[in-house]
Amino acid sequence: MPVKKFLMCWPVCLGTILLWVASCSDSSQVSSYSIPKEKKSSLSNGSLEMAQPVWEVPSGWKPGKESAMRVGSFAVEDENGSALDISISNLLGEGGGLLSNVNRWIGQIGMSATTGEGLSNYVSEITVADKPATLVKASNKEQALVSAILKIDGRSWFFKMMGDARLAEKEQENFDSLLQSVRFESSEEE
Repeated sequence: MPVKKFLMCWPVCLGTILLWVASCSDSSQVSSYSIPKEKKSSLSNGSLEMAQPVWEVPSGWKPGKESAMRVGSFAVEDENGSALDISISNLLGEGGGLLSNVNRWIGQIGMSATTGEGLSNYVSEITVADKPATLVKASNKEQALVSAILKIDGRSWFFKMMGDARLAEKEQENFDSLLQSVRFESSEEE
Protein backbone atom coordinates (compact mmCIF):
# COMPACT_ATOMS: atom_id res chain seq x y z
CA MET A 1 0.00 0.00 0.00
CA PRO A 2 2.72 2.62 0.77
CA VAL A 3 4.16 2.21 -2.75
CA LYS A 4 0.71 2.84 -4.25
CA LYS A 5 0.33 6.08 -2.24
CA PHE A 6 3.84 7.17 -3.29
CA LEU A 7 3.00 6.57 -6.95
CA MET A 8 -0.20 8.63 -6.60
CA CYS A 9 1.65 11.57 -5.01
CA TRP A 10 4.67 11.41 -7.35
CA PRO A 11 3.27 13.75 -10.08
CA VAL A 12 2.36 16.42 -7.51
CA CYS A 13 5.79 16.19 -5.84
CA LEU A 14 7.60 16.32 -9.18
CA GLY A 15 5.56 19.36 -10.30
CA THR A 16 6.31 21.17 -7.05
CA ILE A 17 10.03 20.48 -7.33
CA LEU A 18 10.15 21.68 -10.95
CA LEU A 19 8.26 24.85 -10.05
CA TRP A 20 10.65 25.51 -7.16
CA VAL A 21 13.74 24.99 -9.32
CA ALA A 22 12.37 27.27 -12.06
CA SER A 23 11.61 30.04 -9.59
CA CYS A 24 15.09 29.91 -8.07
CA SER A 25 16.87 30.78 -11.31
CA ASP A 26 19.02 33.90 -11.15
CA SER A 27 17.62 36.54 -13.46
CA SER A 28 19.73 39.65 -13.67
CA GLN A 29 17.16 41.44 -15.80
CA VAL A 30 14.62 43.67 -14.10
CA SER A 31 11.22 43.90 -15.74
CA SER A 32 9.07 46.96 -15.44
CA TYR A 33 5.54 47.49 -16.61
CA SER A 34 3.64 50.61 -17.48
CA ILE A 35 -0.11 50.62 -17.11
CA PRO A 36 -1.85 53.45 -18.97
CA LYS A 37 -4.32 55.64 -17.11
CA GLU A 38 -7.93 54.65 -17.56
CA LYS A 39 -9.66 56.67 -20.25
CA LYS A 40 -12.47 58.92 -19.15
CA SER A 41 -16.02 57.91 -19.92
CA SER A 42 -17.69 59.41 -22.98
CA LEU A 43 -20.60 60.27 -20.66
CA SER A 44 -18.44 62.79 -18.82
CA ASN A 45 -18.43 65.10 -21.85
CA GLY A 46 -14.64 65.14 -21.98
CA SER A 47 -14.34 66.54 -18.48
CA LEU A 48 -12.44 64.99 -15.60
CA GLU A 49 -14.88 66.64 -13.24
CA MET A 50 -18.04 64.93 -12.02
CA ALA A 51 -20.80 67.14 -10.72
CA GLN A 52 -21.93 66.28 -7.19
CA PRO A 53 -25.14 67.67 -5.69
CA VAL A 54 -25.36 69.52 -2.43
CA TRP A 55 -28.63 70.59 -0.80
CA GLU A 56 -30.14 71.98 2.37
CA VAL A 57 -32.08 69.53 4.52
CA PRO A 58 -35.43 70.94 5.68
CA SER A 59 -35.98 71.25 9.40
CA GLY A 60 -37.69 68.22 10.92
CA TRP A 61 -36.32 65.74 8.39
CA LYS A 62 -34.36 62.90 9.98
CA PRO A 63 -31.78 60.60 8.36
CA GLY A 64 -33.58 57.86 6.42
CA LYS A 65 -32.83 54.30 5.45
CA GLU A 66 -29.43 53.82 3.86
CA SER A 67 -28.89 52.09 0.55
CA ALA A 68 -26.07 51.76 -1.95
CA MET A 69 -28.31 53.46 -4.52
CA ARG A 70 -28.98 56.56 -2.40
CA VAL A 71 -26.73 59.56 -2.02
CA GLY A 72 -29.29 61.17 0.30
CA SER A 73 -32.02 59.62 2.43
CA PHE A 74 -34.49 61.25 4.82
CA ALA A 75 -37.56 60.29 6.81
CA VAL A 76 -40.49 62.29 8.14
CA GLU A 77 -43.05 61.00 10.64
CA ASP A 78 -45.96 62.72 12.28
CA GLU A 79 -47.60 62.15 15.65
CA ASN A 80 -50.08 59.67 14.08
CA GLY A 81 -47.31 57.38 12.82
CA SER A 82 -47.73 58.45 9.19
CA ALA A 83 -44.42 58.45 7.34
CA LEU A 84 -42.62 59.70 4.26
CA ASP A 85 -39.47 58.35 2.64
CA ILE A 86 -37.36 60.94 0.81
CA SER A 87 -34.47 59.77 -1.37
CA ILE A 88 -31.85 61.21 -3.68
CA SER A 89 -30.25 58.81 -6.15
CA ASN A 90 -28.75 58.74 -9.63
CA LEU A 91 -28.27 56.37 -12.53
CA LEU A 92 -26.30 56.57 -15.77
CA GLY A 93 -28.15 57.77 -18.84
CA GLU A 94 -31.94 57.85 -18.79
CA GLY A 95 -32.24 55.72 -15.65
CA GLY A 96 -34.82 53.46 -17.25
CA GLY A 97 -36.81 56.15 -19.03
CA LEU A 98 -39.65 58.41 -17.94
CA LEU A 99 -42.59 56.10 -18.67
CA SER A 100 -41.09 53.07 -16.91
CA ASN A 101 -40.10 55.15 -13.87
CA VAL A 102 -43.55 56.75 -13.61
CA ASN A 103 -45.26 53.36 -13.92
CA ARG A 104 -42.98 51.80 -11.30
CA TRP A 105 -43.54 54.68 -8.88
CA ILE A 106 -47.32 54.91 -9.28
CA GLY A 107 -47.43 51.14 -8.90
CA GLN A 108 -45.59 51.53 -5.57
CA ILE A 109 -48.47 53.67 -4.30
CA GLY A 110 -51.14 51.29 -5.57
CA MET A 111 -52.11 53.00 -8.83
CA SER A 112 -52.50 51.43 -12.27
CA ALA A 113 -49.87 51.86 -14.96
CA THR A 114 -50.28 54.57 -17.55
CA THR A 115 -49.43 54.88 -21.24
CA GLY A 116 -47.26 57.43 -23.01
CA GLU A 117 -50.36 59.53 -23.66
CA GLY A 118 -51.31 59.36 -19.99
CA LEU A 119 -47.97 60.75 -18.78
CA SER A 120 -49.33 64.29 -18.97
CA ASN A 121 -51.58 63.44 -15.99
CA TYR A 122 -48.46 63.05 -13.83
CA VAL A 123 -45.65 65.03 -15.45
CA SER A 124 -44.80 68.72 -15.61
CA GLU A 125 -41.66 70.82 -16.07
CA ILE A 126 -39.67 72.29 -13.20
CA THR A 127 -36.25 73.89 -12.69
CA VAL A 128 -33.69 72.25 -10.39
CA ALA A 129 -30.16 73.61 -10.00
CA ASP A 130 -30.91 76.18 -12.73
CA LYS A 131 -31.54 73.36 -15.21
CA PRO A 132 -34.77 72.07 -16.74
CA ALA A 133 -36.10 69.01 -14.93
CA THR A 134 -39.22 66.86 -14.89
CA LEU A 135 -41.63 66.82 -11.96
CA VAL A 136 -43.75 63.71 -11.39
CA LYS A 137 -46.74 63.91 -9.00
CA ALA A 138 -49.32 61.23 -8.24
CA SER A 139 -51.55 60.45 -5.30
CA ASN A 140 -54.57 58.51 -4.17
CA LYS A 141 -56.46 58.80 -0.87
CA GLU A 142 -53.73 57.06 1.09
CA GLN A 143 -50.37 57.40 -0.69
CA ALA A 144 -48.54 60.11 -2.62
CA LEU A 145 -45.46 60.39 -4.75
CA VAL A 146 -43.52 63.50 -5.78
CA SER A 147 -40.31 63.15 -7.76
CA ALA A 148 -38.04 65.47 -9.69
CA ILE A 149 -35.80 64.04 -12.41
CA LEU A 150 -32.78 66.07 -13.42
CA LYS A 151 -30.46 65.00 -16.25
CA ILE A 152 -26.95 66.36 -15.94
CA ASP A 153 -23.52 65.16 -17.13
CA GLY A 154 -24.87 61.91 -18.59
CA ARG A 155 -26.69 60.94 -15.38
CA SER A 156 -30.30 61.07 -14.24
CA TRP A 157 -30.74 62.39 -10.69
CA PHE A 158 -33.91 61.43 -8.81
CA PHE A 159 -35.26 63.47 -5.87
CA LYS A 160 -38.25 61.49 -4.60
CA MET A 161 -40.74 61.78 -1.73
CA MET A 162 -43.19 58.94 -1.18
CA GLY A 163 -45.58 57.91 1.57
CA ASP A 164 -48.71 59.04 3.39
CA ALA A 165 -50.79 61.39 1.20
CA ARG A 166 -51.81 63.83 3.97
CA LEU A 167 -48.25 64.08 5.31
CA ALA A 168 -46.90 64.54 1.76
CA GLU A 169 -49.27 67.46 1.30
CA LYS A 170 -47.96 69.03 4.53
CA GLU A 171 -44.32 68.41 3.51
CA GLN A 172 -44.67 69.59 -0.09
CA GLU A 173 -43.29 73.03 0.77
CA ASN A 174 -40.23 71.46 2.44
CA PHE A 175 -39.69 69.17 -0.56
CA ASP A 176 -39.92 72.20 -2.86
CA SER A 177 -37.34 74.03 -0.73
CA LEU A 178 -35.03 70.99 -0.94
CA LEU A 179 -35.31 71.08 -4.74
CA GLN A 180 -34.69 74.84 -4.81
CA SER A 181 -31.56 74.42 -2.67
CA VAL A 182 -29.92 71.82 -4.92
CA ARG A 183 -26.74 72.88 -6.65
CA PHE A 184 -23.96 70.88 -8.26
CA GLU A 185 -20.32 71.26 -7.38
CA SER A 186 -17.49 69.70 -9.32
CA SER A 187 -14.85 67.55 -7.67
CA GLU A 188 -11.65 66.84 -9.60
CA GLU A 189 -10.62 63.23 -9.87
CA GLU A 190 -6.89 62.63 -9.67
